[in-house]
Amino acid sequence: MNEPTNAVPQTPDPNKAIELYREGFLASDKYRAEVQKRLKSRVFDTFDQLLRHRGSAGLVAGTRLLDLGSADGAFVAICRDHGLEARGLDISDGVNFERDRLPIDDASVDVVTVNSVIEHLATPHNLMVEARRVLRDGGAMIVVTPNFRYAYRDFYNDPTHIRPYTEISLQRLFKNYGFSRPYVVPWIVKKPAWMWDLPRAFAFARYIIPFRGDAPAFIPEFLKGKSGTILAMAISTTNPTRTGA
Repeated sequence: MNEPTNAVPQTPDPNKAIELYREGFLASDKYRAEVQKRLKSRVFDTFDQLLRHRGSAGLVAGTRLLDLGSADGAFVAICRDHGLEARGLDISDGVNFERDRLPIDDASVDVVTVNSVIEHLATPHNLMVEARRVLRDGGAMIVVTPNFRYAYRDFYNDPTHIRPYTEISLQRLFKNYGFSRPYVVPWIVKKPAWMWDLPRAFAFARYIIPFRGDAPAFIPEFLKGKSGTILAMAISTTNPTRTGA
């Protein structure tokens, strides 16, 4: 007969599952260097267009940018190529976005980008508080995440997806954490900015545009951009939780 043990059961670490999935994803064809350079260049152009469309200077040289969930660092590299002071943080850096204080000074960042990260977190509380802490007043937070309204059939095909969002819940999330001027639109790339302001922009991006952005090269660019994903931005305002405030 086995003797009873007094060992305390270990609490499963959800980050381990994310690490394993991340390792497999980074080894996939999508993360070949030349593919990532092309994709992240398009991401850079879209974020720049979004910021300019909302009245800021955009991603100009000297902009201090923090990319949370930086994966292989391709986006950070593109930003640096454009003269930005960019830094990335990921789980591989030992940072847990759900509980850790970011190793970044208060009010030291102009733009925080969170691309395909927030849906992997059981709670966004720490991420939102920390993003607001490190942003300067008037700085921007940009989030990209699947829109559960349109992506519900595939959302849980990724075993590390935990928390879904819609355009409404993400807008409310920004407001709950004291961000101002939330602007929540479909993730469409290389398209005129006026498409973001269409009355039914999300339905237009999902059902009217016929092909995804990664469609074969022979598909004309104006027919690409089909999307069930959210692109969101909001502005950081005076934060009473900052040190010394």
